[in-house]
Amino acid sequence: MSKDLRRLAMVLSLCLITFTPTAGTAQERQLDDLECPAAPVTIAVVGDSLADGIWGAFYRAFATCADVRVMRLTEVSDGLARSPAKDWLDRLETAAPDLTVVTVGANDLTNIRKDRSRLVHGTPDWKSEYAARARALAAGLKARSEAVVWMGLPIVGKQEYESSYRQLTELQAGAARQAGVRFVDTHEPTSFGQGQFVMSTRIDGAVRQVRHSDQVHFTELGYDMVAALMHATVSTIFTTVSRDADLGAVALQ
Repeated sequence: MSKDLRRLAMVLSLCLITFTPTAGTAQERQLDDLECPAAPVTIAVVGDSLADGIWGAFYRAFATCADVRVMRLTEVSDGLARSPAKDWLDRLETAAPDLTVVTVGANDLTNIRKDRSRLVHGTPDWKSEYAARARALAAGLKARSEAVVWMGLPIVGKQEYESSYRQLTELQAGAARQAGVRFVDTHEPTSFGQGQFVMSTRIDGAVRQVRHSDQVHFTELGYDMVAALMHATVSTIFTTVSRDADLGAVALQ
């Protein structure tokens, strides 16, 4: 199968995926229950400290898969307010991931410096510039990757962050849609079925902590559950490349 046909098949498959925002989905379907693909797969994770935690979840899930490469393209104190899209895209260099997952915004409740101007956070000019940067990042990642999923910001325990993060998520979602990139709103799923912010949730009959004490970041277990929202996406990609490998082997016989 040619690269263009493979990309079309993958996109069509991803369009059929429904992300079910329930605690049961995250608990019952972990990434590490997927079988390793029969051909090489590259997954890139782009973004800030939240993305870094998601990268860790992907890395743990596929550590034993020789043909899965998980790229860590994260900066824990960075964001789109500080760095424009080009800076983030340059980190990809010449890589062409099968899947790029992006999560950014935890550090973006700040002013934006553009040329010699300072755009004050929350103003119309700031929102316009932030949306433009998000569109540029989404479009750039789409041009460099077989598939892109942009994950919005989670529910958080600090009210002063919560409302601002929801506004950021709306800007990101609009930018992703305009760029033709799939967007996943993680706000409800990260309430872990409780409908509100929680530090812990019941898993397999035991109460387990899933959020960090800062009420923004997750514990290792929490990140594993957030990354599990990508289960259907990754499964589709693994299946697609494995099918291609099988067809290639048949063609060579």
